[in-house]
Amino acid sequence: MRGRKSVKQIRSSYKMQINKSAMSHWILFVFLTMPHINPAYLNQIPFVEALIDGCRIASFVVISLWVLFVRRRLSFVAILIIVQQLYILLVTVIYSGDIYQCIVNIFSIFSVVMLYTIGLNGADRKVFISAQLFCFECAIYINLITVLLYPDTMYVSYDSLFVATKNWFLGYYNNQTKYFIPALMFAWQYKAISGKRFRTYLLTAAIFLTAVLMWSGGILVSLFSMAFIYIFLKDWTGVFNGYSCWGIHILFWVFVYIAQTQRWIQWLVGDVLGKWNSFLLRAYLWKRMVKLICEAPILGHGIKDSVSREIEAGFNWAMHAHNMVLEILYQGGLINLFFWIVIIAVAGKVIWRKRDSIESKIIAIAWGGVVYSYIGGTFYITVFNGNVYRCILQ
Repeated sequence: MRGRKSVKQIRSSYKMQINKSAMSHWILFVFLTMPHINPAYLNQIPFVEALIDGCRIASFVVISLWVLFVRRRLSFVAILIIVQQLYILLVTVIYSGDIYQCIVNIFSIFSVVMLYTIGLNGADRKVFISAQLFCFECAIYINLITVLLYPDTMYVSYDSLFVATKNWFLGYYNNQTKYFIPALMFAWQYKAISGKRFRTYLLTAAIFLTAVLMWSGGILVSLFSMAFIYIFLKDWTGVFNGYSCWGIHILFWVFVYIAQTQRWIQWLVGDVLGKWNSFLLRAYLWKRMVKLICEAPILGHGIKDSVSREIEAGFNWAMHAHNMVLEILYQGGLINLFFWIVIIAVAGKVIWRKRDSIESKIIAIAWGGVVYSYIGGTFYITVFNGNVYRCILQ
């Protein structure tokens, strides 16, 4: 009958509308995320750095309006994260630290927390994961190209007393874990929900190749530990889960204690990885950090600029503690550590309840990767599927 659409036409029209809506949301997620990826190389160009900062502010405004007028609700974990970051800002103000850098960090952390709350708790979950994966793919593939083109280094940075000579698109080689771990997590989540493998395998290969070419001991240990767990332990959810991976911190300090007396560990760290001198220097730094933490055990010291941190620690490369727990205690003392424990407990409860799902297994491995990397510094705290995992991003 003329003037009437068939059921097939109606379904086709409805499907087209859904596809258009998904594409528009995908594009929006990409544009809101990209400023917070913020590759270090672009910050070497003053005009570009100012442009990115402006985009980060614009992203924060759009995301905030989206939450206020559309979603209107943040998870309890997201609220805890926001309160924690405001506490760090308060401590930074009290001790006259780097207030500007602290506020910049907070803008990005709030943006990421709110954006992940929006994207992962609704119908756009698959679209959001695809968009996040695309953002990390762009950054990591460009970085790999720069590593291949400039085998020794792409540029030298003078951001602090330490003259960093092993820099590529994503910045100093030891700090690139903050991109690799979330990229791997999103890639394998994408495979789990879509069944598509090519993007996941290609990005995984690119990350491992980049790590080998740069030869970063911390990154290699983290990546191969994650690979080992995924292959052999991911189904042992009673042993390895969102909670147990944080117990690695205890084992790590046991490892540090015995490493200086056991020849086989010296052989592994020194002869195989070529990192024994770096390990010893970090051990000296950790002793110094413990003394600094004891000076302000309750409140911590807040956020300080790189030069102040290096002078304080006595090493021109020590702009952070190079250990997650020590950095947490340094920045915010026992109160900050309490916030972390509560956030991990609340988030881990959900992961534990759904520990046999592939999504929770992947998140637990990502958590483990962060722990194994033992890198301090500024952390992005992101919300995934109602759970929190920490990616080391700046």
